Amino acid sequence: MAGCATSTDVNRLENRLDSLYARNQSLEKKLEKQIRQLNDLIEKRKSQDNRLQNLYAGQDAEFYQVKNEVRELSGRFEEIEHHTSREIKNMSETLDANRQKLVSLSESVELNDTRISRLAAYLGIDSGEKIAAAVKSGSSDDGDTPEADLPEDRLYGFAKKSFDQQNYETARDAFEKFIETYPDSDKADNARFWIGEVYYNEEWFEKAILEYQEVIDNYPEGNKVPAAYLKQGIAFQNLGETGNAKLVFKELVRKFPDATEADVARKKIDGMN
Repeated sequence: MAGCATSTDVNRLENRLDSLYARNQSLEKKLEKQIRQLNDLIEKRKSQDNRLQNLYAGQDAEFYQVKNEVRELSGRFEEIEHHTSREIKNMSETLDANRQKLVSLSESVELNDTRISRLAAYLGIDSGEKIAAAVKSGSSDDGDTPEADLPEDRLYGFAKKSFDQQNYETARDAFEKFIETYPDSDKADNARFWIGEVYYNEEWFEKAILEYQEVIDNYPEGNKVPAAYLKQGIAFQNLGETGNAKLVFKELVRKFPDATEADVARKKIDGMN
């Protein structure tokens, strides 16, 4: 009965199956172990990757932070450099301005000294003795003529000669002394006008304007009034006061239309229009 399976064959098959089953279980266990190991490895690798990512992220953050700090420092440096350059420029300009102020102050001090001397002369401080001595030594043969007795024509002539020689301080003192000594002289208005001319030639235009006004107010019938108006207007022009100059010129033309000075004033007015 070759076609029938014997119990021995069945047992052998069963043993084989059991062996296979056992082996399969063993393999499954190994596979499960390997899978667990692989999972552990994967998790470990993930953990390492995460650590690396975190490390790289931290490094990137630090890099960008450093980069931003460098950029900020560079900007601050440029700003400091700009401010420093501007401060140095401002300091240089301030030094130049202070230097100019010192020069102007020095010039102002010299001008004030000159004006103080003029004022002292205008007030007659120590001027009488100087004029008397100059008149006696320069044009008098009378010896020790008292100051109050200086001849009218001689004193006026001395003052005018000093003016013509551009010895303005002496001329001003002498004309002032003339007006003081001979207030009723018919040359008193001329003397006051020439005092104004002294200040005008010295470019003390404000004082010249006041002296010309003295001629206009105190000697309205004098022959120097038209000239006083004209020179007063020109003095205002020199001070940049065009409006005042124009008013003075118009007043000259109105009061003295036929005077030679009025012709000059008309041309001045035309030049302002």
